[in-house]
Amino acid sequence: MPPHQRHSQDDDSGKKISGKAQNIFSRINSDIKALNSSILVISQKIKYLVRNEKILGRNLLVLNKKVKAIQESRQHGSADLSGIQPELEEISRKLSENAGAIEELHSELEYIKENYAKAEEVSEIKFVIGSINPMEFVSINDVNEIVAKAMKKK
Repeated sequence: MPPHQRHSQDDDSGKKISGKAQNIFSRINSDIKALNSSILVISQKIKYLVRNEKILGRNLLVLNKKVKAIQESRQHGSADLSGIQPELEEISRKLSENAGAIEELHSELEYIKENYAKAEEVSEIKFVIGSINPMEFVSINDVNEIVAKAMKKK
């Protein structure tokens, strides 16, 4: 039985989660939603970068064919590559920038994967905390006070 179903049965049996625990769970839930949004934004950016890299790669192939054609025509007659060379350098620079940006996004995504809990893990922790209910535990000092009060009454 999944954790969220087990937890709902506990709620139905009359146990209440304290306001403090609910506050913690709502903060965890909002953090998960924010991380999820960040991951979606990063994955979208990666898709755009990959798409742009493909487009630039195709442009580079086309320009490379043009350069070869010009080189062949230059051997046969007259052609000047000086007009195409700046374009090639610009495309090469943009490809390098995109590759760097993609690598940075990949490293950020790996960091998020390594340092943040998945929703299933948080759900399991929520279930465990809900079933243990740490708000019902008594500290040693509380027990000592209760015993001392009982001893005074006797």
